[in-house]
Amino acid sequence: MSEQVMGPEARAALERARLGEVARRRESYTRLEQVAELDRSAVAEVTGDRSTERLLEELWRISAAEARRAVAESRDLCPRRSLLGEALPPRLPCTATVAASGEIGPAHIAIIRATMRRLDGVEGLPAHAWADAEQALADEATRWGPRGLQAVADRLLAHLDPDGDEPPEEARSRDDELLVTRRRNGTLLFRGRMGDPVDGEAFLEVIDGLATRCGPEDQRELALRRVDGLKDLVADARSPRGIAGDTTGPDPDGRPEGDGEVPTALLPEPRRADPAEGASRVERPGRALLTITIDHRWLRQALGERGGYGLLDSGARVHPATARRWACDAEIIPVVLGSRSEPLDVGRTRRTATDAIRRALDLRDGGCAFPGCARRPRRCQAHHVDHWLDGGDTALDNMCLLCSFHHQLIHHGHWTTRMIDGRPWFTPPWVIDPDRRPRPGGRPRVPT
Repeated sequence: MSEQVMGPEARAALERARLGEVARRRESYTRLEQVAELDRSAVAEVTGDRSTERLLEELWRISAAEARRAVAESRDLCPRRSLLGEALPPRLPCTATVAASGEIGPAHIAIIRATMRRLDGVEGLPAHAWADAEQALADEATRWGPRGLQAVADRLLAHLDPDGDEPPEEARSRDDELLVTRRRNGTLLFRGRMGDPVDGEAFLEVIDGLATRCGPEDQRELALRRVDGLKDLVADARSPRGIAGDTTGPDPDGRPEGDGEVPTALLPEPRRADPAEGASRVERPGRALLTITIDHRWLRQALGERGGYGLLDSGARVHPATARRWACDAEIIPVVLGSRSEPLDVGRTRRTATDAIRRALDLRDGGCAFPGCARRPRRCQAHHVDHWLDGGDTALDNMCLLCSFHHQLIHHGHWTTRMIDGRPWFTPPWVIDPDRRPRPGGRPRVPT
């Protein structure tokens, strides 16, 4: 319903719902303050309980896990006392402030606490960097849902602890499996796992490429389109030419095609169906077409000192040595922004995004740019912030990725979009945020 025609009853209901959630979150913080008071006063010693956690189990009739979580959160978010009895601020003071105001909920708190515990173990991290990280997370939590905040936290950890959680150099093949069960009626059931994130990325590139809708009349669910794509892949494998259909073979020197250094020259031609053959044509998958973003220094030092990683489109990390290995067999697209060989601004000469702009959008936005949406780039469309028909340019600084749902929402809803410092920002309607505060879109950045 348009906010211009929304009646007073609907507005009042929305406001009651918003204030009700704020009140519940404030009450949750009040509960933590009560736990902290019991803990500081050592009431458990008076009652004969072993700990404050055990006391809470009996007092509130809650589980041991819930009691442990309540005590741990109270020690992070409520004022403390030193061994000498001196009053101390909360361990996470900024998080405590927004939690007490009701701006964030339990899921936000859990993400911030887990992130800060990880940073506790980073050797050599300055105290001011730790404090800045906690303040940044608390601030971002007031603008993002739990999923968006987790993405911010992941990138913050990657920035402050680049060597932490190093991806495996090679996949552990013993962890890979594909279990197939045939029932008596001929039905097949699948269950499988791939340990190497690059293998998983290649698998999705092929399957989701084959699962693309054939047109607006194709109303199949994604799961059905994927299994139909797998059937097409099997049928292609059984054809006389086999699954690859590659007739190039080795070069005259006898080296396998693609062997050698990481390709950095011309980009491969886009894989598009011939319109004359119809939309239902299924292309052969061929070799994997992947985009791996990695610092050139890390790539060169892959076989040497430890450190660094590559990023797939999905955000998964891969070891530099793995990137080098895959560069021998796959068509790796080097992401070069603003180079002379790939102009990123084509102005008014065409309406649709070029391949270069599309790849830059994939890297910058990381998928649907709408705040909180996790749709991957391959499921998104390139949207003009200032519409092309209204004079907007087909350029990186005037475009963002949107999934079909949010693309329609922007064009027909009451959200507004604008570019600020090369990044899309989205302003919600009054029904979502009475203050209409702009929200950053695209891939969450490390706060500065």
